[in-house]
Amino acid sequence: MKRFLTILAVLVAYSCAFAQQQGPMYFDGASSFSGVFMGMEASQENPCDTVVFELKSTTTGDITMPAITFNTMKLTIPSFTIHGATFDFDYTTLSATFHAEQAIDETIVVDDAEKKISGTLHEAAYNHEERSFSLKLTYTYGKMPGSITYVFKGAYIKPDGIESITAGQAESTTFNLFGQRVTDNAHGIVIRNGRKIIR
Repeated sequence: MKRFLTILAVLVAYSCAFAQQQGPMYFDGASSFSGVFMGMEASQENPCDTVVFELKSTTTGDITMPAITFNTMKLTIPSFTIHGATFDFDYTTLSATFHAEQAIDETIVVDDAEKKISGTLHEAAYNHEERSFSLKLTYTYGKMPGSITYVFKGAYIKPDGIESITAGQAESTTFNLFGQRVTDNAHGIVIRNGRKIIR
C-alpha cells in the first residue's frame, strides 16, 4: 500500500509540474467554419488559424479561439477564450482528451459593450506525441441570428526569435521531478544527464 501511495504521489506531482511548466501552447493549422444567418448559408475554409491551449491543472484548460471573418458577409467574430474546459489527462502519453458536449458560456467586451458567446464544445484533443491540437465547436455570438460550427486541427508552433544556439560541454547535474537541482546522491526519482533514475 505504501508503494502504491508513493507511485500515486509521484504521478500527481509530475502531472502538476507538467501543467505548470507548459504555459500557453500555440497551434497553427487549417480550419473551416459555417453557419446559416437570416436564411443565408455561409461557409469558409481558412488555410491557417492559430488556436491557443493552456493547461490550468491536470483536469482543466483554457482554449483561446482566433477571430474569424466571413469574407462574403463581411462579418468578423472576435477572439475569445473558453475557460476551464475539462478533459481526461493520460499520464502515459501526456495527452488530453476533452469531455464531449461541454457547454460554452463566455462574455467578452467589444467597443465597451458586453457580448455573450454560448454554445457547445463538441470535441477537442491535445496529442502530445504528434504535438497537435484539434477541436470542433458550435457557438453563437451576441445577438447573431444563427450559430457557427468551427472545426480546427493544427500543429504546435515552436517559439521563434532564436537566431542560433551554441552548446558547450554540459556539466553533470541531477534534478528532481520539479526541475530543482539536487545532490548527486538524492533518493527517489531523479533526472541525471537527461535520464530518469530511481534510487
